[in-house]
Amino acid sequence: MAEGGLLPEHKPVNGKTTTSPSRLLDCPICLEQMLQPKSLPCLHSFCEKCLGTYIVKDLSGEMAAATSFPCPVCRTITSPVDPSESKESWARQFSSNDLVQDVNVTETMSNIRPFCGLCKKTKNIETPASYLCKQDGTLFCKSCKTNAHDFFHEICDIVTVDGTTLKKPSSKICVTHNEKMEWYCRDHMMIRCNTCIIIEHRRCDVVTTVKEFCEKQTEHSSLYEMKKSLGMAVKSLELMVKAFDDRDEFMEQNQDDGLKSISDLRQRINTHLDKKEEEITQEMISKHKAEKEKVNGTRQRCSRLKISIENTTEASTTAVQREDHIEMIQLFHRGQTELRACNDLIDDISASKSVTIKHDINSNLVTFDQTSPLSMGRIFIEKQSCNIPDEVGYLQNQDLLSDRCARKVKQCTIQIPSDQGKCDVRGVLLMANGSMIISDFQNCKLKLFSFEGQCLNDLKIEGYPRDVFLLDDVTVAVAVSVGQPGIHVVKVQDDVLTLSNVIKVHSFTECYGIAIKDGNWVISSKSNIYKVDQDGKAERIYILPGTSAYLASSPDRGHVFASLINSAVGDVSISKLSTNKQTCVSRVGMVMNALGIDTDRDGNLYVCGQGSNNVVQMSPYGTRIRELLTSKDGINRPRAISVCGDRFIVSNQSSTYQDIVHVYQLY
Repeated sequence: MAEGGLLPEHKPVNGKTTTSPSRLLDCPICLEQMLQPKSLPCLHSFCEKCLGTYIVKDLSGEMAAATSFPCPVCRTITSPVDPSESKESWARQFSSNDLVQDVNVTETMSNIRPFCGLCKKTKNIETPASYLCKQDGTLFCKSCKTNAHDFFHEICDIVTVDGTTLKKPSSKICVTHNEKMEWYCRDHMMIRCNTCIIIEHRRCDVVTTVKEFCEKQTEHSSLYEMKKSLGMAVKSLELMVKAFDDRDEFMEQNQDDGLKSISDLRQRINTHLDKKEEEITQEMISKHKAEKEKVNGTRQRCSRLKISIENTTEASTTAVQREDHIEMIQLFHRGQTELRACNDLIDDISASKSVTIKHDINSNLVTFDQTSPLSMGRIFIEKQSCNIPDEVGYLQNQDLLSDRCARKVKQCTIQIPSDQGKCDVRGVLLMANGSMIISDFQNCKLKLFSFEGQCLNDLKIEGYPRDVFLLDDVTVAVAVSVGQPGIHVVKVQDDVLTLSNVIKVHSFTECYGIAIKDGNWVISSKSNIYKVDQDGKAERIYILPGTSAYLASSPDRGHVFASLINSAVGDVSISKLSTNKQTCVSRVGMVMNALGIDTDRDGNLYVCGQGSNNVVQMSPYGTRIRELLTSKDGINRPRAISVCGDRFIVSNQSSTYQDIVHVYQLY
């Protein structure tokens, strides 16, 4: 790139320029300027038509009954204003993006004459340029080319501004001293001018004039001997060329014979192989198309997210310049969402497989008879781990952990008169209305308490209840071991617990943690993680490096977090489970023997460290972590935790606090 008179990117030498609209106006789906822009709650904007087409296509087939859809950029689950209307009208329900409609970006670069970079830099004057040095891209006027460029550059490509290449200096004239080249240094085998010889070769042993050296070679017949040797070399090369011609002719004959043999063979099995060829071709095309669609889908996700992040960056700069504080906050949150989406995308790509589709030739085709199978080979797929570029890594999100403290609001006794033994709290759930649901392992009960600590109802469970998961405002699910092992779905209405459904799992009896991922039940059983359908069919999807008693879903339920009961420093403490991959979020250190785990609305994790006797808060990727509660705050071997808004509840496993749950407030 030249200085002063540089030729900028997108600026041809003739001075004409091109214009490019601001990326703020680009639709992430069609990549064109947005028409009738519509903004989703996650603040990503699209053409109304593009968004409508995407919704209809995404919610087709098995998803036709869905009442929400994922954002095309960040995958945030989004619901329309009125799901009862047809899906074709959902896009129209969202609000228009006033920012995009108000932006009017004009970029003009025209009629700019290139100027001499040296004059601009040294004299601060604009002198029309006549030459371009292709070595460093600098523009020169005629004077600067002669006085500056040619002095420092012995030989390089020079073109005039209109593209005409200049002739290089004569090889008989020294480009440094502009003198005739008439001296020869035998030591360095170099021809130089008189000044070069005096300065650079005065210590060499043999320095003669060019004429003297040539006369000496002629006198000693050196030139004649060299000419004779060159003649012999020519004859040798002619013989070798002839030998290769003969070899080429022989190879051509072999090829002709081989092609004739192949043609004869092809004719003999023509009908059969035509059919096989069609079958295997269609198989190859089908498999290639399926894999290509997967690759294109991932590439589109990357492109959409990239464009959206660029838009967010530009919009943030504009908001700062305008001092639009509301928009700055909105864009800050949108940037956080996009960073999380980018990290999730890295997870998905890392867990995917790199596919190679190959054609394997059947060895029976070499020779065949009536008993040999006629085949066109087979198509097979090799899958390897997908290697992402070394420069790609997790992005550190800018959402800082809250610096709020936790103060104890109250403690509630959960022992009730109908209990047959001491309480053993294995799961807790704090609901939006302040009610608390407790799973009592020892008494085989699910208990409902008001926020004030009054027992409202209890439900007998056929088995041992453990982790509890909130489905919606009136439905919870509890993982149950032994008895009727599996998932017990319970309705919470009018302060009454009612068993709604039991999904029995027949493959195992120990159900510990429970969560939902991508619309499927996820159960932990010791070090195994299973996906369970509505019929109780279980499929193992992960093997963890330790026992997991509790699970938690991310706010959008796209990931599951598992706490591991590990105590050795360096072992995995918290693991994130994404598509076909598990990622270590935290290792044993501040947290030891992790049990209860939950997430807040921002995706931050809250973990009970029973071995470390604390409750910690950490960011979703483990980049930030802090102790929220310790033994000084009444924590004694914490077991279960549930977070709802600015409140959370914790149960302790120590004998002193075994029948008590503690309620805390963030402030």
